[in-house]
Amino acid sequence: MKRSIYSKVFAAIILFGFPFGFYYYYKGKIDALPKKSEKIQSYWAAPAFKYETHNGDTLSSDSLKGKIYVADFIFTNCNGVCPNLSKTMAQLQETFKNNSEVKFVTFSVDPERDSISVLKNYAANYGAVRGKWYFLRGDKETVWKMAEDGFKVPVVYTPEGGKGSEFTHTPRMILVDDKGMIRGFYNGTEKDECDSLNNNLAMLLVGLRK
Repeated sequence: MKRSIYSKVFAAIILFGFPFGFYYYYKGKIDALPKKSEKIQSYWAAPAFKYETHNGDTLSSDSLKGKIYVADFIFTNCNGVCPNLSKTMAQLQETFKNNSEVKFVTFSVDPERDSISVLKNYAANYGAVRGKWYFLRGDKETVWKMAEDGFKVPVVYTPEGGKGSEFTHTPRMILVDDKGMIRGFYNGTEKDECDSLNNNLAMLLVGLRK
């Protein structure tokens, strides 16, 4: 009788225990495998440009080849998202201040009012470092066409918005890699997206140094 009971218990252990043991053994093997590295999406080539900077010289897209840069669009009379975008850019500049491979580019969508001197004062207010963060101005139609056709972000003139709100433009920041390819769009007013931009920029920087 006892032998029969032992046989049944042993059979039950084999029947139920073996599958669980098999599962946890191979689960441990799978968990030990290296995880697939995160990849940053690639979009299209960033548009070519050449504009005046707030320092009175010029900056072109060709001069940024080999560098990683973040671009955004603002106007200095903006009372909406622009100050927040510029604060985000200032924070990014601080994070990557010691990386010469990283640049920041801010395009004015209101060059008629954003003169060189106005942009220079605005840049100073946000601590723009010379040679690191550039504020650009050019012909309005050219800048808007570049934004909409090249970067594919909207800029709309809305005079009904009142003073300081004449333009509806993108809150997105654009990440461009060292080969001039757009690698991401991030809402510069949203913390989680700003964190993602920060992380992706750092990942591109690691890839650049390999």
